[in-house]
Amino acid sequence: MATRKAGKAKAGKLKLTHYGAAAWRITDGRSTVYVDPYFSRLRTVKVFGNTWPMPTPEDRRPVVRYDDVPVSDTATIDKNVTKADLILISHSHFNHCMDMPYLARKTGATVVGTESTANLARASGVPDRQIVPVRGGEDFVFGDVSVRAIPSLHSSLVMPSPYTLYDNCRYFDGRTVPGDLQGPPKLKDFVEGGTLAYLIRIGGERVLVLCSMNYIEREMQGLDPTIALIPASAWRLQVYEYTRRLVRLLGHPPTVIATHWDKQVSPYGANQDSELKQAETFVKEVRAESPKSRIVVPKHFETVTV
Repeated sequence: MATRKAGKAKAGKLKLTHYGAAAWRITDGRSTVYVDPYFSRLRTVKVFGNTWPMPTPEDRRPVVRYDDVPVSDTATIDKNVTKADLILISHSHFNHCMDMPYLARKTGATVVGTESTANLARASGVPDRQIVPVRGGEDFVFGDVSVRAIPSLHSSLVMPSPYTLYDNCRYFDGRTVPGDLQGPPKLKDFVEGGTLAYLIRIGGERVLVLCSMNYIEREMQGLDPTIALIPASAWRLQVYEYTRRLVRLLGHPPTVIATHWDKQVSPYGANQDSELKQAETFVKEVRAESPKSRIVVPKHFETVTV
């Protein structure tokens, strides 16, 4: 088993800020990394093959459909993003990738992701010099931060099928974004394009970030993170012993933080009580396997300090 040392002495406390969905800012005060930065929280209908989750009746924002060009909420982004060195994208669905081009152009940050992510970035006006396509397995150094790209898997469908159990084991639009895509991309252009996890070595910590409710077991072995960001949505229940196997594979991380737990079609400030209640079942699963771990379910804009 690997040691828990990140290779450098701590320069200070690490701060991890959650923005809902799988979106995070991770900073040690010197370097700033964004992971799947999604701030726009589109009001969508009939996405992921069905009508769930529906926006609440009081949500009067315009509905964005598949043939529409989604527009980033630049006011919210500008309020929360002033600096970025790296932007890591797990996969190319809109709720992980659509705000990336604006952040990259605004900050000059380097974008790391699949070829699909790279194609979306280029089609959206991100300079090629800022784009680092990866396939999984790369381990790059970016100044004071190093990043290992890890092959991973996307969640299966978002809700049980009314027809057959086999329908629950399908991916949502796992196609690849074509290299000749012309911008601006439409909502339907944000297909999965492969999925990655990341091990980020920053501020003396080893931060594992998973951004979908699935993983490849052999790829988790030996990572030994000090902090693990683990998706906690109910979709995880479609994966055999998802939490127990993962926490054990990771060596019972000292800090486990729930991510991707919320209802993303709702705007910031909307009630998330039912989603938080569901996330507490994830907490119980982690605690049963790793009682000594610190377990955090962060709310929107909450900062966890390690």
